[in-house]
Amino acid sequence: MRSDATLAFVPIGGPGLSLVAGAGVAIPSTVLDLLGVGVGVAPPSIIGTQSLLFGTDFGVGRYVPHIAIFLSPTPIITTATAASLNCQLQMAPDLGTPTYQPGAWQTIAETGPMTLAQLVAAQAGAKQQPIRMDFVPNFPAGLNPRYARLNFATAAGTSFTAGSIASAIITPVRDDLSNKFAQRNYSVA
Repeated sequence: MRSDATLAFVPIGGPGLSLVAGAGVAIPSTVLDLLGVGVGVAPPSIIGTQSLLFGTDFGVGRYVPHIAIFLSPTPIITTATAASLNCQLQMAPDLGTPTYQPGAWQTIAETGPMTLAQLVAAQAGAKQQPIRMDFVPNFPAGLNPRYARLNFATAAGTSFTAGSIASAIITPVRDDLSNKFAQRNYSVA
C-alpha cells in the first residue's frame, strides 16, 4: 500500500483516534485540505478568475483514491450500550477570505452501522482493517469541496467504552488480494 503522509485522516504511527465519547457523540478525524496547503491558509496561486474558490472532486477520473481505516489492536473495542459504528466520508467547501475554513459538512459516503461483533472480528485479524471506502463523486453535484474528513458516528444513546482507530489514510490504489477470503478448494495428502 502506498500513501502520502499529508493524506492521513488519522496518521500512521500517531496516537490514534479514540472512539470513547459520550452517548451518541460523533467523533471527527483530522480535516484534510485537498489543496494541500492546510486549513486556514489562502490558496497560494489562482489561475483564472480570482474570485472563485478552489474545489475538487476526488471521486471522478480514471484513478479514484481509496480510504483504508485500521483499528488499533489494543484495547479491544467494547460497549455497554450495544453501540454500532458508522464511518462517514464528509466534504466541505472553502468559506474563503479571510479565514479559509471549512463550510457546512456534507456526507457523501458512509459504511452504515457496523456491529461490535464485526469490529472485534476485524481487530482479531492480521490487519485490523474493517473499513475500506472508495471516494465517490461529490454530492450534491457542484459541491466542489476543498476539505475532507471522516466522521465516526454511533447511534443515539450508545457509546463505546474502549477502542480506537489506529490510522485512516488515503491510498491511490486498492491492494487487496482477490482470493483473500476464498475457501480452500483442495486438500493436501
